[in-house]
Amino acid sequence: MKRIFIEAKASIGKVEFDTSSLPKKIGIVTTIQYLSEMKKIVDFLWKKDVKAVVAGQVLGCNSSSADKLKDEVDAFLYVGSGEFHPIGVALRTGKQVFVLHPESMKMSKVEQADVDRIKKKKRGMLAKFHSSKIIGVLLTTKEGQSMVQGGLKKVSELEKKFPDKKFYHFICDTLDYNQLLNFPFVECWLNTMCPRVMEDVNVLNVEDI
Repeated sequence: MKRIFIEAKASIGKVEFDTSSLPKKIGIVTTIQYLSEMKKIVDFLWKKDVKAVVAGQVLGCNSSSADKLKDEVDAFLYVGSGEFHPIGVALRTGKQVFVLHPESMKMSKVEQADVDRIKKKKRGMLAKFHSSKIIGVLLTTKEGQSMVQGGLKKVSELEKKFPDKKFYHFICDTLDYNQLLNFPFVECWLNTMCPRVMEDVNVLNVEDI
């Protein structure tokens, strides 16, 4: 089936918000909808004596654009709604992340407790992996997801590194979490798809090993 991908751009009206809580060096990240509007945010921040630079676009499963700037800024400002993307930036960079809601021009920030909760879960799943002998590896045929964490190449490296473990491969298009219950012999599930899956179910990302 032929597919056409079209960018859905959103505009930002008047830019005016309280910058008193922001540090002096800020990296700006956003989703593709608002990317073309970031110059407005940068210009406003520089007028407020905040040195701002656009790091670029972030996805739910990929915050590498922010990672490239983490050593040059004091914090990040995510322009968009919701907490999913900014939490991803906080996990990836270890920096404080502020959130600017473009419609209301109100600002909030990612709570450290939310970041710590996910980090704690990762540590727990990593301990479970090392103590388990039977590993279920979740793979997908979905375009854009199959190589997010290295795919089969990364899994093959782990199989060589841990020869005492038995790895079973489970391939799907769309993951149905409930289906995992049909394989009770699996002691630990290893995720090769979007790394944010582990926030909803008890799986370990291959990139965290």
